[in-house]
Amino acid sequence: MRYAIFTDIHANLEALEAVLAKIDEISQKEPVDEIWFLGDLVGYGPNPNECIKKLRERTDVIIAGNHDWAAVGKLDLDDFSEAARISAEWTATQLTEENRAFLANLPERIEKGECLLVHGSPYGPLWEYLTSEVLAERSFQHFNSRFCFVGHTHVPVIFQQPDTVANTPTRPLEVDEIMEKQDETESQSNQDENKDEASQPEKVLDEDTATDEAELVLAQSSQTATRNESARSETEQGQNSEAEQIQNLVADAADAIADLQHQIADDAPEVSPDTPADLKEIITNQEATDAENYKQEEDLEEFADKETVEDAEEDDDDVSSEETIQGAEERINQEIEELLTLLGLSQSMIEVTNEMLVPPEGTWSAPNGYRAIVNPGGVGQPRDGDPRAAFMIYDSEKGFNFYRIPYSFGKTQEKIEKAKLPQYLATRLAYGR
Repeated sequence: MRYAIFTDIHANLEALEAVLAKIDEISQKEPVDEIWFLGDLVGYGPNPNECIKKLRERTDVIIAGNHDWAAVGKLDLDDFSEAARISAEWTATQLTEENRAFLANLPERIEKGECLLVHGSPYGPLWEYLTSEVLAERSFQHFNSRFCFVGHTHVPVIFQQPDTVANTPTRPLEVDEIMEKQDETESQSNQDENKDEASQPEKVLDEDTATDEAELVLAQSSQTATRNESARSETEQGQNSEAEQIQNLVADAADAIADLQHQIADDAPEVSPDTPADLKEIITNQEATDAENYKQEEDLEEFADKETVEDAEEDDDDVSSEETIQGAEERINQEIEELLTLLGLSQSMIEVTNEMLVPPEGTWSAPNGYRAIVNPGGVGQPRDGDPRAAFMIYDSEKGFNFYRIPYSFGKTQEKIEKAKLPQYLATRLAYGR
């Protein structure tokens, strides 16, 4: 079976028509059995009704994106940036009643054979951005099929993970594995200190409470970084173990990274992420303050020109350039990487078993014994620096083919300007940002 798969049209009719034309061309040589769409038909672009009509005529599977539900009132617009909110409100005024009902009834996720289809991620179907191996690690634990197809980031990417048993989820991290990673970071001085403490048990332990030598050793080990078994015993007694604290910290840290990525995303609200209390002990006071006060408006000030077309016509200098767009993206990515480094997730607190790949423009096959999360890239608003529309063909026997298709984005830009949507939504199309 062969499937054409694409995502994030965002009411860009010209891009959609170019992709469908290419699929038809491919089908003349090797038939495509079904077409699957991964969410965000509308939002940002000028042709919501036309895109919905054409997509319903051509596709076999359609799932909901966050912009689809926002346009029909199923998501709070307070959770959107200004540009996204303006476009969602405009889209709501344009939709026919039939199309409004259609969007409102779209599912969040669908399973098709060995494939799961979601817009964001298996962990967060509508909102989560899969932009790092750490976040992908969590999502691999939330689906059972071999492949998961996602969109939302508008960037082609593959996360692949080895699995000794086909079609089973990755097992969660074990306490002893986390503790072992912590032990590996112990300095030689700490090891010497632990040896000294072990040689003087009376300073840290009441020996009368130990019934035999084995129990004494076990109790002593609970005083050190290698007290795995004792930590489990304490957990059973309702006490907080170091291992539990580490596991909770890992979960909180992953959520904090996801929150940060959500806040700085183009369709995220202009508020600061909430850094968990435990993470503030890891990040320095100044760094924690910076993270908590991080606001999308500050980092996208040059990236997003929020004036309407009327204002833009009065001052042409307000139009974002490719340089300012790229600069803002670099700052955003650096902020995420700094937080990842500060938390130490990728090295000491979580075992990253997946690998992130940039798919080639051409063929790719998942190795035998591997599972994969695959994003074909965006159709109507690419964000990887390439303005061409993106989609992929999945052949259940041969693997994947990734395509980039040029289209007349100038025509789409003119429509955006005519609709008096934010000028920035038109400008970005030329840069693939």
